[in-house]
Amino acid sequence: MRQHRIRFEAFELNLHTGELSKAGTRVQLQDQPTRLLTLLANRPGELVTRDEIQRELWKDGEFVEFEHAVNTAIRKIRVALDDTSDRPRIIETLPRKGYRFIASVDVIAPPPVAVVEATPSKPVQTEDRFVLPISVKHCRILFLLAQVPYVATYLAVFYNWYNLDDALMRAFAAPVDYTRFCLQMIALIGFAVRIYLIGLVGWGHTDAGPRYRKLFPFLLFLDGLWAATPLLVQRAGPLLSWAGLILMGWLIFGQRTLMRSIETGQAQVSNHN
Repeated sequence: MRQHRIRFEAFELNLHTGELSKAGTRVQLQDQPTRLLTLLANRPGELVTRDEIQRELWKDGEFVEFEHAVNTAIRKIRVALDDTSDRPRIIETLPRKGYRFIASVDVIAPPPVAVVEATPSKPVQTEDRFVLPISVKHCRILFLLAQVPYVATYLAVFYNWYNLDDALMRAFAAPVDYTRFCLQMIALIGFAVRIYLIGLVGWGHTDAGPRYRKLFPFLLFLDGLWAATPLLVQRAGPLLSWAGLILMGWLIFGQRTLMRSIETGQAQVSNHN
């Protein structure tokens, strides 16, 4: 069914341009939800599977988390149409299968004039070249793994809480009450921050990127201090101490690259929608 315009309930949809209106008033809907709505409306009463949606809307090679993207697109369509998933009037969800356009459709005869081709959506551009060519999911996993050395060293401080005096005495050969207190406070604050980041990224929060950018100056200072701690462990030897310093220092900026990649992938999904 490839008609030019259709009407359902109080809505009118131009299947060629994707323009949606309600009682003559334009309804704003992003590109990807519009394309999905057009796909479903072109086949009223038919099941459109999730595989078909993926083939039609996300071509081979496009960088996208499909499950999240299609769920977001359907949610935006329902908001625009004032529809619900529990009592659908327009779009019905068939769990693990796909979606069906169930509203009654009236076809509006196309005008006799030629219709201008719809402008294809522009590819997503990013100003940041320092992103990794891997999926958002894998970037999240690597980001979470990067938290392990920090959490492990913080836990080591907590575990050896009462032995810090001896360790710091060996390192400085002098009373170090103030140094011990600072080390303990850094560990407490750092542990809380790491748990926050693990929750933020692990749950896939959509504002993870902006929140991380706000925290980065503080993290740069905190992690910079903590990166020097391997040098205090004299028993590790100079080689292992400097190796630990380099690793902890690299993790500071490695995490930022991973977060940029996560944010870029999420932005691409949002622009598709």
